[in-house]
Amino acid sequence: MIAQNEVCFQIESNPNPNHSALSCFSKYINVLDCFDIYAESNVSDEKVLHVAAIVAELLDNNEDGIVDDGSLFEALQSNQALMPVFTSDSNACMNQFENYYNEDGVSAVLWQNEIDPNNPGHWGDDATVEEVLHTINHVGHVNVYPSVFNL
Repeated sequence: MIAQNEVCFQIESNPNPNHSALSCFSKYINVLDCFDIYAESNVSDEKVLHVAAIVAELLDNNEDGIVDDGSLFEALQSNQALMPVFTSDSNACMNQFENYYNEDGVSAVLWQNEIDPNNPGHWGDDATVEEVLHTINHVGHVNVYPSVFNL
């Protein structure tokens, strides 16, 4: 089985190099104008693009370039949803991010060894779907539908 991973995103340089929490990242992708991905330089482009493809598929299932749930789009955008991708747990970049990130847009992180573009979502091989869903649910759905989550 070959994974479908045709990605129409381009990796850009970090648009916030002076932000204390984000300055250690060199790779950046904005997905559908509501979900940012920041990755360290040693994370392969293939893995960063895989994360972007998973985010896009979960938010825009009909693939028309628009987030399927407009309220979810607004919540993710206004809360600045983002997924940091680190080379490893507790490295210098992760410590810097944890020490300086004070916003509400992150609910999970990914490490490069948790990402396997050839096995999307396969338990034990690729945690991308799980971690992206944590962020979409916590940063988006919880804010859009607070009564469902007893808030």
